[in-house]
Amino acid sequence: MKTIKQYLVGRGPDSALVQGSLKAHGRLKGFKVSFSGNQIFLQKLNRDMILSKSYYVQVPVMMECYDLFFDTIAGVECQGRTVLDFSGPGLHRYKKSDVAFQFPSVPEDDVMDAYTHWYLPGAGDVVWDAGAHAGASSYFLAQLVGPSGKVYAFEPDDDNFEYLLRNIEMHHLTNVVPVRKALCDKTGSATFHMDGTMNSGIGDYLTYSSAGRVKKVPTLSIADACSELGAVPAYIKMDIEGAELVSIRAAADFLKSHPIQFAIETHLVNKEYTDKPLERLFRTFDYEVSSSNWKGQTFTWARPVCTPCLRP
Repeated sequence: MKTIKQYLVGRGPDSALVQGSLKAHGRLKGFKVSFSGNQIFLQKLNRDMILSKSYYVQVPVMMECYDLFFDTIAGVECQGRTVLDFSGPGLHRYKKSDVAFQFPSVPEDDVMDAYTHWYLPGAGDVVWDAGAHAGASSYFLAQLVGPSGKVYAFEPDDDNFEYLLRNIEMHHLTNVVPVRKALCDKTGSATFHMDGTMNSGIGDYLTYSSAGRVKKVPTLSIADACSELGAVPAYIKMDIEGAELVSIRAAADFLKSHPIQFAIETHLVNKEYTDKPLERLFRTFDYEVSSSNWKGQTFTWARPVCTPCLRP
């Protein structure tokens, strides 16, 4: 099945076969899918979503998260329909917080409740936002840790990093430090597929590695990042598109003596989601761990069992 999907991805969004496949998949899910110019239109009931044609690989994922986006992102009302236009750069506002951010394309999912399900960062905490995208999660973490805390926002994608800087400036986030590097299993460099979306990542771990511009980016292991930044974080929010398992595996010895709370969005790598391997791995160094589906996405939470120095 993956071979067929990879073949379709390789044909590109202008392929009649690709467009026909997405339309057929959409019908099965209750969507009408259409293509016009450089845009893809998804329609279901009274809701319309517009995507850039370059985002064709993620159309099935957007169908799965359709309600999540409409429930959390403010749309435009037009002739009795609600429209979310993610086809280009834009300012999008979250309904729950009434805070807006600039995004290069599709905005980040509003899943801060999932990221803080086990641990709510507090005043003075040093935390990491690994896979910061355009900085929405960095913003919310910055509000939690306050001026005495610090958020290190890791984002190697060129477009995402530009918008991360824009949002840091727009919201005056003096306690957010942008880090233009990818978190991975070792310090060095890696081939990174970047397209200004939430799905850019290290090519070795992406499900469809033919998508996006390819560029070498600097990488840091968790242990080396702590050394370089001069502090061990209390908490790491991690959304690094499949590289989460190798990153934690490489840090196993370090994490035994440096307790850190984790909230990880897991991904499909080599036909297996990383949540179960992560659970098994964390338990080998005495971390409590759990995974669950959260609004169509799977998260893994982990915390040290005996850490009197950490707040409950």
